[in-house]
Amino acid sequence: MRFVVCYDISNPKVWRKVYKILKSYGIRTQFSVFETTLPENSVRQIIQETEKFLEKGDKVFAFCVKDYREIIRIGGEDLLKNNVF
Repeated sequence: MRFVVCYDISNPKVWRKVYKILKSYGIRTQFSVFETTLPENSVRQIIQETEKFLEKGDKVFAFCVKDYREIIRIGGEDLLKNNVF
């Protein structure tokens, strides 16, 4: 499945930790947004992995995009076209 994962984290040290986790599973499409094609249970595990670093007020969201054709993109890499995953 395709997921868009985004986060809002204020502490730079926490931000870097979460960034490194997400970078290993997906493509960064915006400053704090990643795209990935993984099974739902894997994405849930990634979110749980980031949760242990989060501080009060920090947020991490994962949105499932059931049909990749619903994503309208201008610029950047396309996961399916470039066979990244």
